[in-house]
Amino acid sequence: MTDQQSVMQGTNSAQLLDNPVYQDAMRRMRDEVVHEWKTCPIRDKEGQLLLLQLAKLTDKFEGILRGYIENGKLAQRKIDLENLRDESKPKKLLRRVGL
Repeated sequence: MTDQQSVMQGTNSAQLLDNPVYQDAMRRMRDEVVHEWKTCPIRDKEGQLLLLQLAKLTDKFEGILRGYIENGKLAQRKIDLENLRDESKPKKLLRRVGL
């Protein structure tokens, strides 16, 4: 994935996380999982395990989106740094190759 693609992915992820409809849906999903967990019989070990997995999956999903945002920020900083450097194309190529 290119730096530009990472920036776009991060921007799109930020827009999604900031969207009120998304936030409401995630809040409702968490609330429903907690409600179901609280009403789940203690002897229903499998049901409790599935609810725990669902709660962890919800957190993992948001963590992935937040990771995209951070990767996008890093890619944007890299792009900005490249734009600030005053190098000729051959010199830039040599620096990227590591010579």
